[in-house]
Amino acid sequence: MKIIPTAERKRARNSILYGSAGTIVEWFDYGLYLYLVPVMAPLFFPTSDPVTSAMATLGVFAAGSIMRIAGGAFYGWIGDRQGRKRALVLSIILMTFPLAMTAFLPTYATVGIWAPILFTTLRLAQGFSAGGEYSGTVVQLVEQAPPARRGFVAATAVFTSGIGILIASALVSALTTWLDPGAMSSYGWRIGYLIGGLLGLWALVMRRKMAETTAFEEEIAHGQVPKRPLRFALKYLPGPVFVAALLAGYAGILYYVVLGFVPTILDSFSELQSDEALWVTTGMTALYAVATPLFGLLSDRWGRRPSMIWAALGFIVLSVPLFIVLTHDSLIPVILAGCGLLLLLMLLNGPLLAAIGEQFPTVARYSALAVGYNLGTATLGGTAPLIAAAMIHYFNTPVAPAFYLVATSIIAVPLLMRLRETKGESLDEINANRSPEPMAVSPD
Repeated sequence: MKIIPTAERKRARNSILYGSAGTIVEWFDYGLYLYLVPVMAPLFFPTSDPVTSAMATLGVFAAGSIMRIAGGAFYGWIGDRQGRKRALVLSIILMTFPLAMTAFLPTYATVGIWAPILFTTLRLAQGFSAGGEYSGTVVQLVEQAPPARRGFVAATAVFTSGIGILIASALVSALTTWLDPGAMSSYGWRIGYLIGGLLGLWALVMRRKMAETTAFEEEIAHGQVPKRPLRFALKYLPGPVFVAALLAGYAGILYYVVLGFVPTILDSFSELQSDEALWVTTGMTALYAVATPLFGLLSDRWGRRPSMIWAALGFIVLSVPLFIVLTHDSLIPVILAGCGLLLLLMLLNGPLLAAIGEQFPTVARYSALAVGYNLGTATLGGTAPLIAAAMIHYFNTPVAPAFYLVATSIIAVPLLMRLRETKGESLDEINANRSPEPMAVSPD
């Protein structure tokens, strides 16, 4: 086993501790939003049909996800021109404001049509600010990680995002258990968003302590900072950007359906009580957060491609039977089915972030990764809950989203098989293998 120098271990540890704090806030917000759909949908989009209200709320979620593309381009420019730290500090500041302000929104019963307008505006602003958050975190983790542990270090972003989801799930579970439905609709949901604002302030303090990546500092020292990093990425790296978008989009579909939409299925189509369904989801999220980096570590030893290919094949074979079991009346079969879906999800997402980050040279990594990642997650992942809800409504069965997972996995397998293996490569090797010919002269 290769011995990792102490300085590299310390740099990676600080990167995880300080740089990833904002990821907790970002995914707390997303988890809170999805788990509160049954509560907030009738407050801001009241109709006689609860499914229609839920779909309207999920539509706003999808629109906010689309804004991530513009946000990714904006923060990518800052990150590649002025540094990873500056972009990530700014993103947490601008992301916390709409999160906290949601707690003070008036409902439709109070101000009528202005309620959904204000609600949607804040979600769009939050989506824009989040556009540079997760992708920027992945960039700084990839650049600060020892080559032999990049899969593990990059996968800690999944851990911290899982922590955010876990906090949201546990909070909503606790509120649902302690408050009656009337209190939950009146003020319970507001408590969640107030706590989100406090988490944002904590993340800002932590992020200001993070160090700039050595890779970016070397780019500065060698005068290799591009004047227009996004233009450079789209002109010279269109293939890797497209691959990153497809990989991120596929992973987003799996993630949002398994951990984002399954609670709605359990609550609406199984015999479990609402608080039981939320506690099951909380347990699934806890396991996902803790165990996924171990699959990243596995990819450092065995490679990125094999793990992701086996995950996609597993979703093709097992999605339908596992979704059928999810509607079972008994708690134990539901838990086992959830764990089966989780295992496949972790097998894919463990190596995924390192594999995406290793597609790009340092000179435009933030812009290229942010645009590719957000394009995929917004257009494919962000719309997954809405498509899942529409499929259930159209086919009149909670198993319908499983066919969506099967179809996307069938499409993903050829892409994964063509993916270049990058485990263990140093940043210098990645730069040499990924930089286009014009870089031999000067950055664009």
